[in-house]
Amino acid sequence: MAGSNTVMGVFENRADAERARDELVSSGFAAERVRVTSNEPETAMTAERSNASAGHHEHEGLGERISHFFSSLFGGHHDDINDYSEAVRRGGAVVIVNAQTDDEADRAADILDERGAVDVNERAREWRQTGWAGSAPGASSLARDSAAADRQDETVIPVVKEELQVGKRRRERGGVRIYSGIEQAPAEESVRLREEHAVVERRPADRPATEADFAAFKEGTIEVRETVEEPVVAKQARVVEEVVVGKEVTERTQTVRDEVRNGRVDVERLDSGSGRAAADTRVRTTAQPDDWSDEYRNHWQTNYASAGGRYEDYEPAYRYGSTIGQDQRYLNRDWTDIEPDARRDWETRYPGSAWERFKAAVQHGWERVTGRR
Repeated sequence: MAGSNTVMGVFENRADAERARDELVSSGFAAERVRVTSNEPETAMTAERSNASAGHHEHEGLGERISHFFSSLFGGHHDDINDYSEAVRRGGAVVIVNAQTDDEADRAADILDERGAVDVNERAREWRQTGWAGSAPGASSLARDSAAADRQDETVIPVVKEELQVGKRRRERGGVRIYSGIEQAPAEESVRLREEHAVVERRPADRPATEADFAAFKEGTIEVRETVEEPVVAKQARVVEEVVVGKEVTERTQTVRDEVRNGRVDVERLDSGSGRAAADTRVRTTAQPDDWSDEYRNHWQTNYASAGGRYEDYEPAYRYGSTIGQDQRYLNRDWTDIEPDARRDWETRYPGSAWERFKAAVQHGWERVTGRR
């Protein structure tokens, strides 16, 4: 708590903090009264501009700017300044809510708890058990900050390496257009028609009349109807064909080749006596993660191939170990010391990926880069 109505919540990473901020805004808090602070580049730049306007020196390190930021929130010296500052230095993010009333402050605290805010004091106790001794306000816990203060006239030469990044974009290359309509065409069909016609025939006769003739001849009327068949036309619609329009999706693999630039720094030691240049054997170039690809594959083949699975399943673990081996936060620390932090970061990056299955590969990548066992 940095004021009577200021509520703060610490999260494992900035993504979780951003989701908590969105939840606060959607629940009615004004966006300008909710902010997120972390040690990511954009946050560090914002903090630097704020410190410059407040009179802090521009040459202050990231650790000093973080400590000054929390000192301004807590109003000077406070027991929690070191804990909150260390949480941000270790990759955490802080959500700060400026509540207008006590009720708003309570509601904000409930939302932060529901979204997974961590107990900073409990985390600080864990850090102290692993060797962290805390630091005075304004001091950085990073080893390179304290070491840089003892060096004078130092020139930093950044070694830049380009990476080839290949993405995908969709473009149209044609298609089909279907037109449907009604057209008329002549049609014919043959049919046999039957007609009946009345025929009256008079035949002359000359013979004696018999009783049968008298019986057949009676008074009356006889009618014979004539009939004729006419064609009757009817139409019936039938489906004779179906046209199906859709898409067929296929995939192909295309290899993209290009050239990337890698920075190189050559070091020569100048012999002050003879004026000739001699190699400085103390200079060592740190291997990049890509330099160990063949070695990682051989390690997988020896230790994991017989158990089944693919090298591609373990490759992210090897590369993650190489990455933390170059992380300034883990310099000059043993594997048993950094494993808890590495595990939390791994489970955040790869949720659902079992740490116990891949931790040996992570440790191997860390050892290859740092040269430590």
